[in-house]
Amino acid sequence: MSGESLPLAGQLRGHTRHRTTAGYAHIADAHLVEAAEKVGSLIAGATIG
Repeated sequence: MSGESLPLAGQLRGHTRHRTTAGYAHIADAHLVEAAEKVGSLIAGATIG
C-alpha cells in the first residue's frame, strides 16, 4: 500500500468487510521500520526528559 488506510483500500476494491481487505493486505517493511522508529523516539523522549 502507499499510505492509504485499510478501510479506504477496501472500499475502493468493493469489500464490505475489513477482514476481507486485511486478508489481502501486505504491509511493506519500510512502514514497519518507520513506525518502530517513531515509537522508539517517543519512548526515548519520555525517559530522557
